[in-house]
Amino acid sequence: MGKRGRKAVKTDSNTKLEKSRQSARECRHRKKLRYEYLEELVSDREKAIYLLQRELQQVRTICQQLDKGEMTDDIRKELNKWEEDPELIK
Repeated sequence: MGKRGRKAVKTDSNTKLEKSRQSARECRHRKKLRYEYLEELVSDREKAIYLLQRELQQVRTICQQLDKGEMTDDIRKELNKWEEDPELIK
């Protein structure tokens, strides 16, 4: 009668070692790509935050001027932008 299960596969230790090294290289490469992607994502978000903060400051300045009863050319320009593109207000 035959034995149950698989036959033991004899692999060369050098082959195993090379497979392990290749796997480690691939893992490091994937890790590097992941970090590059995340760094780019963070950079994009930081730029967006900066632009939003700048826009918020402009709107605050406009509101302060309106509270004082001032209507400068800058305010008129901003109001015209908002009239032309209502999406800017949302």
